[in-house]
Amino acid sequence: MTEPVAQMKNVKKQIGNKTIIHGISLDVYPGEVFGFLGPNGAGKTTMIRMIVGLMKVTEGDIYIQGHHVNKDFQKAIAQVGAIIENPEMYDFLSGYENLRHYARLSVKPISKDRIKEIVELVGLSGRIHEKVKGYSLGMRQRLGIAQALLHSPSLLILDEPTNGLDPAGIREIREYIRRIAHEENLAVFVSSHLLAEMQLMCDRIGIIQHGRLLQVEKMETLLKEKKRTVQVNVHPKKQAMEYLESLSWSINNINGILHVEIEQKEDIARLASDIVKSGYQLYQLNEKHESLENTFLELTKEEL
Repeated sequence: MTEPVAQMKNVKKQIGNKTIIHGISLDVYPGEVFGFLGPNGAGKTTMIRMIVGLMKVTEGDIYIQGHHVNKDFQKAIAQVGAIIENPEMYDFLSGYENLRHYARLSVKPISKDRIKEIVELVGLSGRIHEKVKGYSLGMRQRLGIAQALLHSPSLLILDEPTNGLDPAGIREIREYIRRIAHEENLAVFVSSHLLAEMQLMCDRIGIIQHGRLLQVEKMETLLKEKKRTVQVNVHPKKQAMEYLESLSWSINNINGILHVEIEQKEDIARLASDIVKSGYQLYQLNEKHESLENTFLELTKEEL
């Protein structure tokens, strides 16, 4: 079993009499993109700030590559690259000059070869010697990721990495994040409110609400566990629904469309056959594909 890069053990955060984080425990492994999801105010940013040492942990422990964040901060944080909110860059310098500047600030030496390697990894080779003021938002984000990767961290933390990007830029950043995780064998911990993108980007998901971790699961397992549903547009609806329920189908009427739960693909043909035999008029029948958004909204429905 691969050892986790980051470990959070019963982490709590209390401010005054208010508990913000309630005993969260989770591990993040090398080579994976771990998505951290939650409604506004759920505690995502607080958790990230504690991981990078910007906030003290009230109770519990956080380890990065075995180093305790509070007790051995320098060794722990040396293993972390992070972008919290937007990356700060010098507009009057080129992308390359920005990276050289940050390389000089690094505790451990960073060679020109390492800078070249990272520039190629984030796809900026053709524009790296241009001034940053001429960069698009997507290019700035990639340059920020390059800066965070210069010292070869084990853990990359990205808070809302696609904020403000257009659809093409969002797709671009998503592909680079996945590529970096796999090629650098990095543990990537990413927080975002764009659920469709997180579904495409992440290998595992943790969902947080009111400072409590509701679920941690592999993305494919999270979606497979959901019940499969077929949407049916049939007339007359009320009579058809009553008829199908008499045949033991489990049905919900949502905005005039019948949502019928099924166990396996073959049930779709059986459902269609039952409707046709009944003599009711069938206008549409299609399988509804589960999404992370559906799962997220179901788990956090108190917030709506």
